[in-house]
Amino acid sequence: MDQRERAVDDGRGRFSPDTGSWTSRRAFLAGSSALAVSGLAGCLGGGSETTSELDPDDPPEKPDSITVRAWGGVWQESLAAAIGDPFTEETGIDVVYDNSDIQVTQNNIRSAVDQGQAPPVNVNWTVLVFMHREYLQGLAEPLHPDVVPHTEEMRELARPDVDGRLPYIGLYPYTYALGYNEEVLESIQGDPEPVTSWETLWDDVYEGWLGMYNDPPADGFLPVLAELADVDLGPADEMEPLWDLVEDLAPNLGYLGSDSSILQNLQEGEIAYAAGYLPSNLLAAQNEGVPVGWTIPDEGATVRTDCMYTPKNQPLSERYWSQVFIDFALRAENQAQWMEGLQMPMLNENVDPLDWMADDPAFPTAESDFDALIAPDLDVYAEHSPDWFDRISQTLE
Repeated sequence: MDQRERAVDDGRGRFSPDTGSWTSRRAFLAGSSALAVSGLAGCLGGGSETTSELDPDDPPEKPDSITVRAWGGVWQESLAAAIGDPFTEETGIDVVYDNSDIQVTQNNIRSAVDQGQAPPVNVNWTVLVFMHREYLQGLAEPLHPDVVPHTEEMRELARPDVDGRLPYIGLYPYTYALGYNEEVLESIQGDPEPVTSWETLWDDVYEGWLGMYNDPPADGFLPVLAELADVDLGPADEMEPLWDLVEDLAPNLGYLGSDSSILQNLQEGEIAYAAGYLPSNLLAAQNEGVPVGWTIPDEGATVRTDCMYTPKNQPLSERYWSQVFIDFALRAENQAQWMEGLQMPMLNENVDPLDWMADDPAFPTAESDFDALIAPDLDVYAEHSPDWFDRISQTLE
């Protein structure tokens, strides 16, 4: 199994020029997300006094290298080409990549911080849900605004909604859209155009024709279900209208699976729609002429980001230059080059999107795109999502 399939909970795939295919970055999240928010060291002021030592007017001696946790394949390749190699050329600091999976990295960072030891990586590049959990656990050294000044150029979505100093920063967005097969839609709807409302998917005509993630179940689709049910995400026992919707939708769910298996079923016409599916998974197939596409229905879709932060307990030199590395990843010219390699929109407001991304809210690049998307409260997600996934699993059994 590809390392990314074991490591990550965000559900994406990405096209690899080496293999000619899209590879998954999903792994089961629910089991690893069962933490109690109470008792976590979530106060940004706690243990962060060392940040004040960082002074761009008097930078410390450069380390020989810094270590960045990264996914392998096209992920590391694009990061190295756009960010890592230019950073080394400009500073003389080598960038070493650690491909440990994100749960292992989180555990190792927490163990090191708890024991007062140096963390295993200088920069952790991870998915938003894991990143926010690590912030709640008190593992993130706040970003110094004078060392990471390009945070000021980042869109609002890049900045966590927290009190106090900035513990981490988002890099690029991705959405959980509605994927579809035009030929199948023509067959069962009499029309190849996708629905404009998520609510339409509950129609009996779609019995057995819908696909959805099962790892964890309905990941990325839950915020949409909450919108449709007119409930706030929170304790599972206070979300009964949402569970009623899931129960009513169950007959229409013909397939539950992963990125690659949903893609295969969609391409082969075994399902008509993939609810809450990442449109980046469909790019390669669409470019090859397969009649698949994606849309953001009127109610919106979930949006997330990937993030970077510097773990606590680093020597001053490594801490400083690791934050310089993060700032390097936020510069508009570097984000523009990274976008070319990763084929993802970036969150620096000064980066012009690739032509095919413009005016597509599934690849958000304009304020109107972001306004149409749903960004759940991350504190609520961290505390209650294991119960949500358990409840959906029970409903679909």
